[in-house]
Amino acid sequence: MDGGTLEQLLAKAKEGDVDARNTLVEVHRSFVLNVVVSSCRRSLQWGRDDELSIGLIAFDEAVTRYEAERNVPFLAFARLVIKSRLANYFRQEVRRLSSGAGVSGNNLTDDTAASWTEFIWDRSAQDRAEEIQDYEAALSEYGISLDELVCLSPKHRDSRIALIGAAQTLAAENELFQHLGRKARLPVKKVSIKTGLSPKVIEKNRKYLLALTIIFRHPDRFIYLNSYIKK
Repeated sequence: MDGGTLEQLLAKAKEGDVDARNTLVEVHRSFVLNVVVSSCRRSLQWGRDDELSIGLIAFDEAVTRYEAERNVPFLAFARLVIKSRLANYFRQEVRRLSSGAGVSGNNLTDDTAASWTEFIWDRSAQDRAEEIQDYEAALSEYGISLDELVCLSPKHRDSRIALIGAAQTLAAENELFQHLGRKARLPVKKVSIKTGLSPKVIEKNRKYLLALTIIFRHPDRFIYLNSYIKK
């Protein structure tokens, strides 16, 4: 990421670095797009749909309100803020259309804003639980259970690191991942050539590698899990 990692840019932005804040917002436009499209459940275009502007403003607001000590990944917090602001926008639109009158903006008092922020933090626990449920559903498509995955995790740190690196490579390869989606299995020889892992290691850790690949392939969908693996 130009200008530093997400954490570095975030720290600079919260210290008042305008360039860092602008960079942070700009490099996460696709993230904002994905969250807003998922919430609206229809295709959207920059410069045409107000929902995307609201999403960008909400992302910028998340930068301001984020508290690292809460131990919630920033992007998960930003996703919650965007969804909340969109929900508020939808409610306002319904009231506007019902009354035929204009609707005022978000003129919140300090107390109201603080309560709203606390609500977002509280919502993160449910958000994390929903993500795990979503991940369980994704795993089930490949015949893997979450309980099984815990048992399959390699005992040695070096092995886990090697498989994490291989999964990141596999997730970034469109052709290999599409093959995985069609066949629900790993093309062992191709994966071996691409990742440097031996076919024996791949076969032995097939389900674990698949499970990691799913997480890395969908970073905006599995934010908490990506953050956990990173740590």
